[in-house]
Amino acid sequence: MPSPDLSSVGEEGGERGRNYWCGTAGSTWWFYFTGTSTDELWRAYVEHCKRMLESTTVRPSLVCIAHRADSPTADQRKMLAEFIRSEATRLSSLVGFALVLDSPLHILALKAINWLVKKPFPETVCGSPSSAALWLGERGAPIDIRTLALSLEQSVPREHLSQI
Repeated sequence: MPSPDLSSVGEEGGERGRNYWCGTAGSTWWFYFTGTSTDELWRAYVEHCKRMLESTTVRPSLVCIAHRADSPTADQRKMLAEFIRSEATRLSSLVGFALVLDSPLHILALKAINWLVKKPFPETVCGSPSSAALWLGERGAPIDIRTLALSLEQSVPREHLSQI
């Protein structure tokens, strides 16, 4: 039986139709996606973030994992920027935000961009969920590699978990 502090949600539409999953591991909220970057996917991500902000979670942290995934379009990036701008005060309560990418080139590019564009929360871009958990733990999030991995394993299909 899963721990009461772990939860996850998979999108409906059958196993082949799924390309994003979300859940929590204690006070760490996570969103995992693969494949095509659709408007539906990014709306679901924003809704997941809103649920985090509306929850009773004290000092939440957030991990977004893009595994073999397309980058967001310009319109999708605009939607995300508008969400961050409109929720800046509540998002400032985040212990941190970790974006996990499987492309070293994209990691370097986003690290450079993040030096220039500051968010209302600490953030990092890294190459694995374990690196994300370590970084968040260093900032005081009560998360460890195994707890995050277990939460992901409960929802995300095995073929997408090779990078954990």
